[in-house]
Amino acid sequence: METQAQSPSVKNKGILTAVEMSFSHAIKQVIAGKKIHKLEWEDKEYYGFLSGDILSLHKPDGGNYQWVLSHGDLVGTDWVVIA
Repeated sequence: METQAQSPSVKNKGILTAVEMSFSHAIKQVIAGKKIHKLEWEDKEYYGFLSGDILSLHKPDGGNYQWVLSHGDLVGTDWVVIA
């Protein structure tokens, strides 16, 4: 069974990369100071970034949290850089 890695509701809404990436490629973008977003997350206000030396997750409620990675985060291939 084939699954769709993209959520049509977030396409072209502040996304800077046209090509989806693996987590290892996306984390290189985070190290370079960029914000990353997983297409399965419906709200583009949900993104990962570095806060000092801590990998953080910004959530739509306006809060920033220490990011506890899941297996889905690590193996996902639907990562993009956002504005």
